[in-house]
Amino acid sequence: MRIVGIASGGGHLTELLAVCRHFPAFDVVLTEPGAVDRGSSGAFDLMPIVDCHRSPWLFLKNVLWAIRYWMRLRPAIVVSTGAGMAVPFYIISRITGSICIFIESGARINSPSITGRILYRFSNVFVIQSKELQKFYPRSLVASILPEGSFGDDFLSFRD
Repeated sequence: MRIVGIASGGGHLTELLAVCRHFPAFDVVLTEPGAVDRGSSGAFDLMPIVDCHRSPWLFLKNVLWAIRYWMRLRPAIVVSTGAGMAVPFYIISRITGSICIFIESGARINSPSITGRILYRFSNVFVIQSKELQKFYPRSLVASILPEGSFGDDFLSFRD
């Protein structure tokens, strides 16, 4: 069973890598080329995919890369934390029978992301990190991907 993660660089990738640490069965993480160049992981492969940044031309290129990667990887499970670059691969995977899990960014407290609004209907499991978002995503699960103690006990007292 192949598990593939997909996320843009920066905070989305950081959140996905936090998930990868708890589920070591990930085989591949697709991310933007710059993030692949900056880091590597011995546990799984980092592979580049085009980040479209709302450009129609780059979006088309992303779709072609997504098809190519899907044919090569044929994932059983896809996990994504966004952003927009994940949409084509995620939808192709869902349509072809993969189990798709989306984790809305922890930065989203009061309003949904564009990617979340698009991928909600394609998700087998949709995770939000703020109860405020349940009005937008009624069949979502509320869970934090940050392990307890990540920021120390002082920080945890502010979360309540």
